[in-house]
Amino acid sequence: MRLRTGGRGRSDEAFRDVPLRDNWYQASSYWPSSFALVTTVDEHGETNVAPYQLSFPFEVIGGRSLLLISRQGSNTERNIKRTGVCSLNYVEFDRRALKKIVSLGYPGQSTAEKSGDNPYTLVSSPTSGREADGHRFPHLLGEAFQVYECSWDVDQPVRDDGATPEYFVLRIEHVLLKERWARNLGDEATAMPRMPITFGFRGGTQFWFAELRKPFMLRTPTDKGPKEEAILYEANRIDPDVAFTREACQQLTGIPRPFVKVALRGIITKAKERGVSVVDVEFVELVNAERQRSGSA
Repeated sequence: MRLRTGGRGRSDEAFRDVPLRDNWYQASSYWPSSFALVTTVDEHGETNVAPYQLSFPFEVIGGRSLLLISRQGSNTERNIKRTGVCSLNYVEFDRRALKKIVSLGYPGQSTAEKSGDNPYTLVSSPTSGREADGHRFPHLLGEAFQVYECSWDVDQPVRDDGATPEYFVLRIEHVLLKERWARNLGDEATAMPRMPITFGFRGGTQFWFAELRKPFMLRTPTDKGPKEEAILYEANRIDPDVAFTREACQQLTGIPRPFVKVALRGIITKAKERGVSVVDVEFVELVNAERQRSGSA
């Protein structure tokens, strides 16, 4: 049978219930995602590099953490349990490096045995106190465009029964970005990194990857849902030390969309000057009144 790839699916093609096997996301379905190259320090003080598809944002509001799923007895699992730290490195697409990445994920190899397959440059962390030391803190990958420096949150275990994979909640302590991508986080992103996508290990002999094509942007609609929703979302992403209430954002719905972020930043500046951590209706009204007095002076 000729398989259809890409485009829209056929509505007249029947669904089939397939067996739920171990590693179901690969063996019973399709799960494309990015992956991290996790660096840890082994018992000999060497930096181990291992690719991980199963790393996901865990806490995104309030806390900042990832969930990493690792095979019991792997280098990464043992190293994190011993040192309590790791770094997740993200690289852009380089087809020549992918074969090496597959080799880095082959189980049963020591760090020394894998070192010859590492296509990346090991560099020390620029974070004070996390410099590669041959004891606890690992090197980073110099070619990575993004690195999460993490510590294992031992007070938030998911499960550790000695049989199933290890589930690590990793507290994100630092997000490191190369200069270009740090600047790109501003008001209007102009590009996205060309990240490789993996479908994972399939059929016992294949490791599938895909090249990310040029990303494109779609504007969010302005006529859907409560008008304050988009303002609330944007307001509470700007500064972690200042939060906006929904009622406060309702007061700002009359601001033309191109000027919303400028207005929000102005309010945040005034809030921090006055030691205000929660912007409510009263504070917005106070700022508006001061602006009106200043404009009429």
